Amino acid sequence: MGWTLWALESLLAVAAAWALSTALLRERPTLERWMGALLIGSASILTCVQGLGLVGQLGRPQLAVAGLLLHGGLLAFALRRVGGAELLSRLRADVGAPPRLLRDIHQRQELAAWALVPAACAVIVSCSIIWHFPNWAWDVVWYHVPKTNYAVQTGSITWVETSVWYVNGYPELTELLSVWNVLLPRHTRLDDLSQVPFGVLGALAVAAWCRRASASPALSASLGAMWLALPAVALQLHTSHADVVAGSLFITAFYFLTERDWSPSARTLTLLAMGLYAGTKVSGLFHLALMSPLLLARGAEVLSRAKGRRGRVLGQTALALLLLLWLGAPTYVENVARTGNPFWPARMRVLGHELEGPIRAEDITGPPAFFGSPGAFRRMVDAWTAPEGMYWPDVRERAYGWLFPYLLLPALLWVSAFAVFSRERFLRLSLPLLAGLSVLVPAAWWGRFTLGLPAAGLVALAVLHRQLRTRYLQVPLSALAAFLSVASFAKAAVGYQVLPTMGRRAVPGLRDTDRVRERMGWLWPPHAARLREEELEPGDVVAYDNTTTFLGEYWTLDLRNRVEFVNHDGADDVYLDRLRALKPRWVSVGRDSPAERLLLDRAPVFERLFDCPSSGAVMYRVTRDDW
Repeated sequence: MGWTLWALESLLAVAAAWALSTALLRERPTLERWMGALLIGSASILTCVQGLGLVGQLGRPQLAVAGLLLHGGLLAFALRRVGGAELLSRLRADVGAPPRLLRDIHQRQELAAWALVPAACAVIVSCSIIWHFPNWAWDVVWYHVPKTNYAVQTGSITWVETSVWYVNGYPELTELLSVWNVLLPRHTRLDDLSQVPFGVLGALAVAAWCRRASASPALSASLGAMWLALPAVALQLHTSHADVVAGSLFITAFYFLTERDWSPSARTLTLLAMGLYAGTKVSGLFHLALMSPLLLARGAEVLSRAKGRRGRVLGQTALALLLLLWLGAPTYVENVARTGNPFWPARMRVLGHELEGPIRAEDITGPPAFFGSPGAFRRMVDAWTAPEGMYWPDVRERAYGWLFPYLLLPALLWVSAFAVFSRERFLRLSLPLLAGLSVLVPAAWWGRFTLGLPAAGLVALAVLHRQLRTRYLQVPLSALAAFLSVASFAKAAVGYQVLPTMGRRAVPGLRDTDRVRERMGWLWPPHAARLREEELEPGDVVAYDNTTTFLGEYWTLDLRNRVEFVNHDGADDVYLDRLRALKPRWVSVGRDSPAERLLLDRAPVFERLFDCPSSGAVMYRVTRDDW
């Protein structure tokens, strides 16, 4: 029943988003309508989850009803606006777009299209990993998954008492989209699905930008696929990190912002994408501030042209700004209300003011932005060109494979150098601006934080491809780009650490998920995970203290148990009273800590189960309630 509910609700959300995008963007190119559909669908699902969560009503029936009403209303509006006949006509045209693309590739004999193969592999492999395996990515198990699980457990998206600082205060669009995929089926199997649509969005945005640069449909699709096949994108798709989401939204927002005329639909989609980006990562708020002069300049330009229509333009802009605030502001508003620091938990200095927090900003992100530490720029360049890449547990060195340093970067530098002298200077100057903004973030050497940079390089490659004019030069360039893309993906495939665990079992009864747990040293061992699923009943409490690191492991797969933070702060009686009030089934405490000594003093009541890997925590079972 749960999976049927999720499938029907998700299908309705997709249909509503596509129909509304088609109705509002009727004259726009197909790629832009698909981009609009992905933005609208993300915003509508976030609206359901966030709206219910802010009022503490985030339950399964409430979410199902909210999704039905909102998406049903959007679909009805689209039908009334353009009619069913036109929507069906557009649907037939959109369904026929992939075959038309394949025909164009065949007719042009576009060798760059070989990049579609690793891009398709990235999506297929990612979906397979998501379906077959539990969360195993480092940061994901540490704090991304707990954000989703706490929202389901508490029915709200407010702060929770925890020792994992990152659970509170971080923007959480990716995790709230995961709530949709977890709460409706009441299972965590698809909690890592959130980033896959945004990988497609990023590829569409790059392809649309290449079309704007007059590249052919075949070449544009190929270059969009190359972005999706980058190691930093492909190897993160199957996780609920936030970097693919953030990168694709930034590229999409910048694409619509740099439209030549900045039409009403482009203005709305710019602010919609920036609102979603700000709600995804703190860098979204940072880039919004950096882009505000350009946004204001473009707005002033639109107003100067809108003689007699300025009231309408201002009204449309005001509505789009309200949408931006709704999608992007709640986390920062709550942070300010609770701590006075919108960037909580990072402690930093902004405009001469010291913002309090438990963690130094450099402890979270490394070097400060704008290359504020010695050697930061050189470190970034070294990471691009390192002989070998570190591909797991996170993509760091050689995040763009061989494609960017050996082809895209030279193309970007060439196009940027002569942009001022081109008739297309507006388009070409936007590329170094996108690249520059992309790297003005903390830890810019970490490629998954700067995914706008290779996107600018790919569009520059499309410009260079057209400048060559003769196929005798264009064909080798396409072949080189395809080779570097395919080879980079093949080299980075070692990052799919779970794939060697799939297939025939050498040990009977040892499941693929068990083999993953044995391979990943930070996950609970197989016997501990099986015990969790077999023993914990609905409502059972698992208590933990500040020695816990990978908190995502403390919930069952269907989230039927509760996880509560109980720390020993020096007073034995207070700690024991809090435990008695919760009546936990399991208790996690620090090894050799005062809390563990209290449990050992009551040995018949507390039975040691296992050590939690990669932390100082030990799990105990409570054998009686009357202790």
